[in-house]
Amino acid sequence: MRKHPHNFIEEVIFYVKYDARDEFVAFLQWVRYYIPLWIGMAVVVAAGAAYFNYGSHNRAVLGLAQVGSSYRNVAEAYHAFFEKNGIQLDLSEVAHVNESASQLKEKGAAINASFVLAGTSLGENAGKFVSLGSIKYAPGWLFHRGPEVSSPNPFSAMVGRTISIGPQGSFSNWSFRQLLAASGTPADGIGILELPDSEGVSRLLAGEIQAMWVIDSFTSPNIQQLAANDQLSVYDWSLAAAYVEKLPYLSELKLPAGYFDLAKARPSKDVALLSAAVTLLVESNLHPALQWGFLLAARDYQSQSHEDLSGGTVFPKYIDKSVPLSPVAEQYYETGVPLSFTYLPLFYASLIDRTWLWIAGALLFGYPAFLKLTHLREMNSVWTMRRNFEQLRDYEEQFVEAKTLEQFDATMGELKKFEEHVLEHWVDEENVKDYYALRTAFCRVAESSEKCRARLASGTAHG
Repeated sequence: MRKHPHNFIEEVIFYVKYDARDEFVAFLQWVRYYIPLWIGMAVVVAAGAAYFNYGSHNRAVLGLAQVGSSYRNVAEAYHAFFEKNGIQLDLSEVAHVNESASQLKEKGAAINASFVLAGTSLGENAGKFVSLGSIKYAPGWLFHRGPEVSSPNPFSAMVGRTISIGPQGSFSNWSFRQLLAASGTPADGIGILELPDSEGVSRLLAGEIQAMWVIDSFTSPNIQQLAANDQLSVYDWSLAAAYVEKLPYLSELKLPAGYFDLAKARPSKDVALLSAAVTLLVESNLHPALQWGFLLAARDYQSQSHEDLSGGTVFPKYIDKSVPLSPVAEQYYETGVPLSFTYLPLFYASLIDRTWLWIAGALLFGYPAFLKLTHLREMNSVWTMRRNFEQLRDYEEQFVEAKTLEQFDATMGELKKFEEHVLEHWVDEENVKDYYALRTAFCRVAESSEKCRARLASGTAHG
């Protein structure tokens, strides 16, 4: 029996406790009644969670290439951008860019993001990695000692000389051999050394070797050192267009006259260079927020540290199409950066970008759904009450149909248990009147049952 409060505070506490208990009991009854619905909702929620958080990697690891290379500078700039925006980017030391790309292909490798130069053989992809687009051009530089080489075939001028072409397995090494083969010049007579770029630069500046081939941006400290030395010349690829036709992964760039040194007019004329686009690849399951981080870092690097000799290209841009774009990159190139990235931290902006349609749908349909669920909650009480009335009618009919006192007493025992069950059952406040109508019906059935019992007792006595 409820004890009613005597003052305002007690009254507030009383009704809060009562409502909390009432809602809790209602919730338990509702859950039990709609178990199939709850299972279905759990499946939907699990599927949604899998969709919105489909990246199994929540940490990006990018290869950090040779000291003195522009690739290293770019990786460090990306690291600073990630740190500034509260997301994690780790850098992993590699001998050269191609080693980073090779690790990206390996199952279980730590690296899940890598710079890759156009033309690099990646083998079968099978959806393991996707492209975020190209982030810059990397010109190929053939620096050599002595006067400018006027021959359309630079390799013939290298006969009898020593040249460093980059470490074995590097893109510079591979591309030099591709160019050499395309020119038809035999490698015999050319002293080819496979030195790390920094060592090649040191030995060329010291006069220990006569030439060096390297593919890297002008912003690279290695290239800056070579360009600053007026004892060195850079080869002008007069047949650049033909080489590009034979090796389509290459592009032609122009080095303007005086670019190295305006005062000394170095070089003395425009120089044609061969170049390759540098693309950023990531594992296909890398978290979308991290993919956005890379794209925004590339855009930020372009605006803060403009890559020279880009031919007017604004990066990032989808140039090398040998690897398909990720869905995130497709969105970036088709519609730009979502508005949410202007106001929210990168991770949450990415989450909003992937869920805003669902949120809008929830707001649009959520309230009607809430009303519907509330109605279902009430309907549970209504249906239960209806079944109780039907069950009570069944007991009343059993009393009427009882042939013996034993049958009557068995039915009466079931009725008492049923009444105890009804008293324990939760009833929505909207259905309280039905509850008391049911209690009244119990009393009437009890009264009518006494008449049935008297009839049976009278029949037994006469018998």
